[in-house]
Amino acid sequence: MATTAMNAVNGWHPGELSIQRKLGFASAIADSWSLITNYLPEQHRLFHTSKLPFIPIATLDEYGRPWASIVAGSSGDIGFVKSPNARALSMNVRMWDGDPLLDTIKAWLEEEQKEAPGRFLTAGLGIEFSTRRRNKFAGGIRNVKRRTNLEYQIDFEIIEAIGNCPKYINIRKLIPYPHTKPEVVCQRQNLSAQERLPEEVIQFILDADTIFIGTIFNSKASTSKMYPSHAGMNARSGLPGFIRVSPSNGRTVIIPDYSGNRFVSSLGNIEASGLAGLTIVSFTTGDILYLTGTAENIVGPPALKILTRHASLTSVNITGFVFVRDALPVRQQSGTVVERSPYSPKVKYLVDEAGSQVGGAQQHKAKLQEAIQISHDLAVFKFKVASEVGADDLNIRPGQAIVLDFMDWIGPPQYQHMANSAPGSINDDRVRTWTVSSAHEQRNATCFELTMRELKGGAVTGALFDQLRKHNSTKQGQAILFDTPISADIVGVTGDFCMGQGKLNLLLIAGGIGITPFLAMLSALAERGSRIDGDIALVLSTREPEIMVGLMKSALEKMPATVKIRIDIFSHTFKVDVGYLNTPSREITMHEGRVVSQIWKRFPRDKEVFICGPNAFGDSATDGLRAAGFPLTQIHREGFY
Repeated sequence: MATTAMNAVNGWHPGELSIQRKLGFASAIADSWSLITNYLPEQHRLFHTSKLPFIPIATLDEYGRPWASIVAGSSGDIGFVKSPNARALSMNVRMWDGDPLLDTIKAWLEEEQKEAPGRFLTAGLGIEFSTRRRNKFAGGIRNVKRRTNLEYQIDFEIIEAIGNCPKYINIRKLIPYPHTKPEVVCQRQNLSAQERLPEEVIQFILDADTIFIGTIFNSKASTSKMYPSHAGMNARSGLPGFIRVSPSNGRTVIIPDYSGNRFVSSLGNIEASGLAGLTIVSFTTGDILYLTGTAENIVGPPALKILTRHASLTSVNITGFVFVRDALPVRQQSGTVVERSPYSPKVKYLVDEAGSQVGGAQQHKAKLQEAIQISHDLAVFKFKVASEVGADDLNIRPGQAIVLDFMDWIGPPQYQHMANSAPGSINDDRVRTWTVSSAHEQRNATCFELTMRELKGGAVTGALFDQLRKHNSTKQGQAILFDTPISADIVGVTGDFCMGQGKLNLLLIAGGIGITPFLAMLSALAERGSRIDGDIALVLSTREPEIMVGLMKSALEKMPATVKIRIDIFSHTFKVDVGYLNTPSREITMHEGRVVSQIWKRFPRDKEVFICGPNAFGDSATDGLRAAGFPLTQIHREGFY
């Protein structure tokens, strides 16, 4: 039978129009609703039936709340989905206790429930995690056949289909994992007003880099022909930690809105219904967290009071949740790494999160005072702090980072949906976070230094290094003074990657420019003078040993003899003279090649460990330390992606 191609909808529904207007692009996509079809294009049918080991499905519970379910075949293999025609999908699934769709299926099998068709609205999202391809569909359950208590054939009618923006998806290699043993470990279908989520659940959310979002649009009788009721399913991805949980109530989940194709269908459903279902899976353990709650889109100044320097977000107050262990019948293949999307912006933190002076009105500005170019792409920039009258002190502990907003100096980027040559520019708010490399311990910081490497194509580092290139007659290593108005708002100071007071017993591990927090720590130790006693070991992996030694030199020469320091530098360029810095209390040794795992066995297991460097470097160091007997509780990490 031939399929008659028609638009699935007759325009954006009121919720979609509302959020589009708030975000300021309603006119730009006024006619884009016509891209939604009322059938599955042939490539979508092929995609859903031959590319997917699991599919997130939006479903409704007996209270009308949306949840995001997960469906898969019994073995975790591709091929559990069939498409009899362009308006139908049939799935042979094995469910598990705790999944919300299981309750929906049981309700369907009760004959009287079929009188309430709105209960059985569904939507799905297919994601091929190896390629970032994704396609959406919406419709409803049309038939259910029970095979066993947990195995069913579910037939779906399709009324909407559309391709979806893939740019934030993190690439993973997934393989079947059929030997799951699902167990519901925590379940609260209806949280009381004062209840918090368990700490284990909160940490699971904070560790996530992907979240599936189920939504619902309930049309009124007077508008149902124009805007039919439908469910929605979508996903948000980013760097680990991009989803936040309010520390004040322990149950409000904050999801930042990133620049996309601007259809905002999920946000439109939330705008209309005030509801959302959220689901997070662990691709390594198979654990699944299902959440549902009341939801609100927050845009503009109110959003900035919640999430630092981010003007669009969705807030979900959780009213029910289920946490299931070992349920997902697919896993990330052992030994493979996640390929992060180049479009994902840095993690933004909540204004009320502990451990940071971030958020609110900016009381301080940073004005570029001078810079020293160390190499073609490495420089030390010194900023002077200009504070408003009555402003709080700017306190920076050694190892902390400062958040700077360069928007006024550089200006905003223009909207683009995709920018393959510079993907990070899509969501570029000109806010950057750098570890402070100078020491300002127990005093108001009136200036600070940033040891910075130029990022190729970087909007901010490129602009700063362009200022250095204007002084190309100045020799490297000589200070360049600036009298031009180069400044940034100081958004705040953040981080708990800090050494303590008293006697110190530390192992510092740095990869390349990851040495910056340790420059601040070494300078702080030198400032403490003879009142400090400590045993410090530093392991540094670098391609530029001479430069790195030069950056440490001043602090090392001022270090009191009461601090014993041993530095091991690993580099392919190992013929660097460091002997002149050795003293009875200070020993620097050069090693050829990369850091070898055997080195961790040399250090006492009671040392407090700090690691800073690229993510893969940090993972390798952590694995080596744990194999050598260091407990995870003594290992602190500060990574960058």
